[in-house]
Amino acid sequence: MRRVLAILLLCCCGWVIAVAQCPVFTDLTAPGVTCQYGSFDNPFQNTGIVDGRHTVITQQGTDPNTGNQLPLLPPGESAVVKLGNDNIGSEAEAITYQISVSPEHSILQVKFAVVFEDPSHPQSIQPRFRVRVLNMEGELIDSCAQYDVTADYGLGGFLSYHSVRYKPWSLMSIDLSDHVGQQVKLQFVTYDCGWQGHYGYAYFTASCISNQLIVNNINGNQIVVTAPEGFPSYNWDNGLHTNPATYTLNGEGTSVNCLVSITDKCYFTLSGFFASGAGTPTAASTYYDTICEGDSYHQHYFNLPPQMNIGTHLYRNTFLDPNNPDGEEIVITLHLTILKRYHHIYDHICVGSNYEENGFHIMQPPAGKLLDTLTFFTGGLCDSVLVLHLSVSHPFTLPSSITGEPVVCDAEESVYAWPDAEGLDTIRWTIPAGVSAISGLWGSSLRVYFTAEAPNPAVLSVSALNGCGSGSLTINVTHHPSYHLFVRDTLCSGNEYHEHGFHLARQDSVGIFTFVEEGATVQGCDSNSTLQLLVVRNPELTTLAQPEELCAGNGTVIHAMGTNSGIETGGLYPPIVNIGDILCTDSSIVKPADWPAAGKTAMGIVFFVDSTEEHGWAVSLQEIHGTKWSNVSPSYDIPELESFSSAYNHNNYDALFDLDGYANTQIIRSVVISAGYNPTNPVSAFPAAYAVDFDNGWYLPAIGQLRSMYSFYPILNNSLQLVDGAEPFPMDPINGNQACYWASTESGAAYAYYIKYNGSVTTQTKGSMMNIRQVRNF
Repeated sequence: MRRVLAILLLCCCGWVIAVAQCPVFTDLTAPGVTCQYGSFDNPFQNTGIVDGRHTVITQQGTDPNTGNQLPLLPPGESAVVKLGNDNIGSEAEAITYQISVSPEHSILQVKFAVVFEDPSHPQSIQPRFRVRVLNMEGELIDSCAQYDVTADYGLGGFLSYHSVRYKPWSLMSIDLSDHVGQQVKLQFVTYDCGWQGHYGYAYFTASCISNQLIVNNINGNQIVVTAPEGFPSYNWDNGLHTNPATYTLNGEGTSVNCLVSITDKCYFTLSGFFASGAGTPTAASTYYDTICEGDSYHQHYFNLPPQMNIGTHLYRNTFLDPNNPDGEEIVITLHLTILKRYHHIYDHICVGSNYEENGFHIMQPPAGKLLDTLTFFTGGLCDSVLVLHLSVSHPFTLPSSITGEPVVCDAEESVYAWPDAEGLDTIRWTIPAGVSAISGLWGSSLRVYFTAEAPNPAVLSVSALNGCGSGSLTINVTHHPSYHLFVRDTLCSGNEYHEHGFHLARQDSVGIFTFVEEGATVQGCDSNSTLQLLVVRNPELTTLAQPEELCAGNGTVIHAMGTNSGIETGGLYPPIVNIGDILCTDSSIVKPADWPAAGKTAMGIVFFVDSTEEHGWAVSLQEIHGTKWSNVSPSYDIPELESFSSAYNHNNYDALFDLDGYANTQIIRSVVISAGYNPTNPVSAFPAAYAVDFDNGWYLPAIGQLRSMYSFYPILNNSLQLVDGAEPFPMDPINGNQACYWASTESGAAYAYYIKYNGSVTTQTKGSMMNIRQVRNF
């Protein structure tokens, strides 16, 4: 095969490692190779090769932790590095290779496989394998120069074997062509679980390959061109997405371009040109040129589309005469600088006004959005172009009133509107505590429902502006109570049911059945009860030996017959973990009777244990005082949480059974971060989810978890006193402060659930000051 043309073009975000002499990655004692080891928090604490943590494997075998499904050596390789092992203890290992980026071999291909014991912990403390490219100062060379693999289920390609998640041998490529001639550090790191109880390790090797396109075949006027392997996607300029791609040669020469994607934000272009005769350069050349932002480039054997990425970028084309396949390849190098041309400005005027700012002269433009440009001739290479984004608004007109019902029922949807609000740039509704918004806090139509905690009457107000004036209106709404009860219960078949106001005839069918009793208050509001009844067969109990009355010292076999039947052991096997047990920083559990325990430090108190009697939830020893769920206006609703509180309706009692505070907190943080908030103060920041130590496993509990905690707070208080923790749900006898705790369960864009010191549950605006009691899984 002949290498043909190709270069690494602008790296919008491109990795790539190229080396003058690509290292032998399995030689851990070579110059420029540093082995280190440490903990999850710092893998670089110690320097040196540790037997069993930095291992070179040269014989084929299989990994036992994967059920012997993962071969130790990938096809075509005779040696790999095993980094890490299956010991636990929050260990971490690193190997760093110092290399020089070569223009001939500027793509690093990494073959790797990982084995992680999956703890289902937060992603930030999962076992992981990380590859990073750093400059000599230890800084990441760009945002795309890293590759991170965890056991998180969101990453594809993993297989499972019991509690182990493993990724079979995979190929990953990194591009470094923008760093040709520079010294860089290639860093490989493996981590155990950050909570000490689970292991993680990786196998890897790597090689350096050319960043040029390769001609696989020339058949008449057809050529088959291959880009380097190992990238997720290829986008050729002839519309193909396969690798290789076929092109047709023409007499004037054929241009070939392939956009190679690493992620949706990281990509680069390989380019080439096939020509013969007069169209082929006769010698290798290097060119330096400059163009303006938005210009294409068609000189020096290059045919580039419009360039918008300001700065200097390196391009290379390798030429081969297809009529002379044994001829010498000729490399043309271009250093192309793109200068800034476009300058964007944003402004606003009212209908009937002229715009005569920044050199523009626009006479009384109509209402709407206007885009215009103005070129300033500088006499230099690039003239400056001002791009004007102009908003034109009607004069502000205040309507006579807000439309909507002034008398409503609690827990039923009500709609209020600002008539003729089109054309207003900003509309904002303000609602009091106890009124929950379903939608429209920043729109012309507001959908809300009222709770018993809302003032009566409740004052709703709306304000608006459009750059040509502003105004506000209010409406007083009287609300009457509605009553909604949701009950889950169980009944044995063949019995009547007379509980919670329901009177049901004998139930002979087995299954889950829903019954509704509808009524109304004297004000005409709902008074409804819903029963979800699980009907099961009566269990039968029999012995498999006779007689049923046994003498002392004799035994028998007991068998429980029927659906949902079972046998209580009478406490023969006490639970492994109990509510009130003490969770320690080393993940061990200590009984209160055994406290203090030598060498142990308390971290939390157990308040829930699952059916395995080994896992559950623990509450933190201390609480965070006076924190807002949100202190940024407007408050943000989190759409992903609708499953916990459908339509954010207070009468939806399913919200009270929300038990997934970890998922809630993760969603809240991801939405807030994507909105651009990254606060430095973890206590007062937006929202309260930032006030928990999420990276170390602590999260904001769901309302169902807080209700469970409340059920056992006398037991929890006894254990908290042993470890000098703060009691939950306290009431200060001196000044009467009654503790209230935020939940991560939402009740709308502006409201979230909380629990009071007396165990009652309600909602409150997210800007209210309350306490936070962190919880975590164990």
